[in-house]
Amino acid sequence: MPHRHPVNRALIDHASPGVRLADGTVRALGSWRFLIIQTIVVAAWVGANLVGFVAHWDPYPFILLNLLFSTQAAYAAPLILLSGNRQAEKDRLMAEHDATVNERAEALIEELSRGLAENTALTRALHQRLCGPSELPAPP
Repeated sequence: MPHRHPVNRALIDHASPGVRLADGTVRALGSWRFLIIQTIVVAAWVGANLVGFVAHWDPYPFILLNLLFSTQAAYAAPLILLSGNRQAEKDRLMAEHDATVNERAEALIEELSRGLAENTALTRALHQRLCGPSELPAPP
């Protein structure tokens, strides 16, 4: 689905496959679903190795589980940093875009104010011509 905002088009629609994969991975790692599934897997791992219904492939103190967590952390940390960098880039582009929009809006407001002042002056002149000089309130 194409994103309409220029910043989204620049960062999301034109992102490389690697960047899309990293963003998706970080989104998954930061979800409740991931935390719940990981908790269930760890509890099952520890339970299976403590109870002994299955072979003890990773007896207490669960060195293999610790290695898996370390590997997960080694990959997650750079992905989170990459995601943070992309968010900072998005924030910068959004601020630049907002500044451009604000400049255009300011120019339009100034043009409208000039037009309104000109319209007010013409209306006053027309009123004076049709009704003669009278006491009109001063323009703001």
